[in-house]
Amino acid sequence: MSPTRRPILVAVSGPDGAGKSSLVDRMTPVLRDLGLHPVTAYCYGCVLCRRFPAFQQTRQPASGRGGWRRFSRVRSSVDRAHSLVDAAELAVRLTEAGLRARIRGRGRPTVVVTDRGPLDALVKFDPAPASPVATLFTRLADRYDAALLLDVAPEVLAARDREHTVDQLADYRHRYRRWGQRLPSVVRLDAGLRPSAVVREAVGAVLGDRPGAAAALGCPDAASARKHVVISSFDDTGNPHYHGGGAIVVEKVARRLSEDFRVTVVTAAGRGDTRTRDGVSYRYLPVGWAGPRAGQLLFHALLPLVARRLPHDLWMESFTPPFSTSFLPLFSPARVLGIGQMLSGKTMWHKYHLPFFIVERFGLRFYRDVVTMNDVDREVVRRHSPAAVHVIPNGVDRRHIDEARLGQGEHILFLGRIDVHTKGVDLLLAAYAKASPSMPLVLAGSGTPAQEKRLAALLAKTGRNVRWLGQVGGARKQELLERSAFLVMPSRSESFGIAALEAMAYGKPVLHFDLPALRWMRGGDVGVPPFDVDELAAEMQRLAADEQLRRRLGQQAHLAAQRHTWEETTDRYLSLVRHLFGLPVPDAEGAATCEPIH
Repeated sequence: MSPTRRPILVAVSGPDGAGKSSLVDRMTPVLRDLGLHPVTAYCYGCVLCRRFPAFQQTRQPASGRGGWRRFSRVRSSVDRAHSLVDAAELAVRLTEAGLRARIRGRGRPTVVVTDRGPLDALVKFDPAPASPVATLFTRLADRYDAALLLDVAPEVLAARDREHTVDQLADYRHRYRRWGQRLPSVVRLDAGLRPSAVVREAVGAVLGDRPGAAAALGCPDAASARKHVVISSFDDTGNPHYHGGGAIVVEKVARRLSEDFRVTVVTAAGRGDTRTRDGVSYRYLPVGWAGPRAGQLLFHALLPLVARRLPHDLWMESFTPPFSTSFLPLFSPARVLGIGQMLSGKTMWHKYHLPFFIVERFGLRFYRDVVTMNDVDREVVRRHSPAAVHVIPNGVDRRHIDEARLGQGEHILFLGRIDVHTKGVDLLLAAYAKASPSMPLVLAGSGTPAQEKRLAALLAKTGRNVRWLGQVGGARKQELLERSAFLVMPSRSESFGIAALEAMAYGKPVLHFDLPALRWMRGGDVGVPPFDVDELAAEMQRLAADEQLRRRLGQQAHLAAQRHTWEETTDRYLSLVRHLFGLPVPDAEGAATCEPIH
């Protein structure tokens, strides 16, 4: 390494009692033994905090709204000025430590380790995510190669700290995790382990894939936190044509994996670009200009080239229509985990009368591991592939519902991608016309221009009691779900049906065709014989007319949704990835298992 090369910059972050300074002290001799020149910088607290310990303690006015507003404005201005001083001092200390490292390094690789970083400042001030203060500290975070977040249960922190309650420390932990997801290169370390184990993990995160690092540390998983996981998915939450459930799953899983690994998501867009969001790097392949259908084929064609050129330790391939697999195990130098959000070959065969399923079944033979959403797809994969199949259902955010409002609702809701044939929108409109319920039917979702044109033609033939809103999200989507009486999912084919789970979380019954892949609901749902429009119409009319029935089913639906949370889903993905890397995975009794990755 040239003496002019920039030092590796590392921050050790975490709440009081997590052991930041102790870890810096323990890391220093280990880094020195591994041939690096370490420089430490203690950056805990700015000059205002050190000179005036009570600087942030401002009394709240006893009463009066006007007094509270004036207090809030003053406090906001004080915090803004305080944050500027804090950021300026941190930047100066980093510059000074970097100069010391270059001067004293004498040609050796250098590492600057600080006992505090931008993550601690963001937790301290907790600004709005898009505010100038948040932007300022995020830019400072971009200078770091790694931010080591010491994460430990609040009960353990309380025993060490003895100054804060368990509830206060739990809040701090939540804020560290929340801000940690928004910053690049944050690596979460379990500070509840033995100090030697924490040091090994920390040094492994600093060294990354440096040759000989794992052997020098005497453990096979020393560089685990810096292993590179790539997730490929054509669909993205910003995709104007799809924005399906698979895109949401990829985003949630990527955020969770980024706590332990370096994560890149390869997806599609109108033009090539690379961005970092919530600690995850997104690489956009320029295939969107070709449209949703041809764009998928181009995405399939480019993925093998990207897999050859993008260094990675594990590739997670979310299967893409029309024939699911891109045969990545033949091109990737690392292990490939297939994610069957949708085994689309057979569906595309029925839709386009082309044997896409033959390519899909042949491609499945090359995978060693595949994730499916349900037992039906698991058996399909097992018939055509020697892969180990892992069933991981999708998840949903926990919702607290108002028991008094269960059963109420103003409209019948369809929520999902507009694909007239696959999603059964034509069957839904035919059943609604037969049932003629008193409630309006609301369609929320978007699709390709061709599919939206087809839907518009169908709506032109129906009555005025059907509304199509297009794509919805955020507060608007929440409002639609809260005000709905029940959800209808008339799909001809589904791998899971994440829209159904979202409705169940709000205590809404789900009416659907009784497809094997949808039998995970087990409560709060009404299944009718597949594609029977008359039965669908009858049940639609019955649910629309019977509020007590909707109330009873809504209670069951909400209870059933509690079995499928994002925490459970993403934890299972993380455990699987750690298992594939041969890293310890705690089981139900707290033991650890591992299987090396080859």
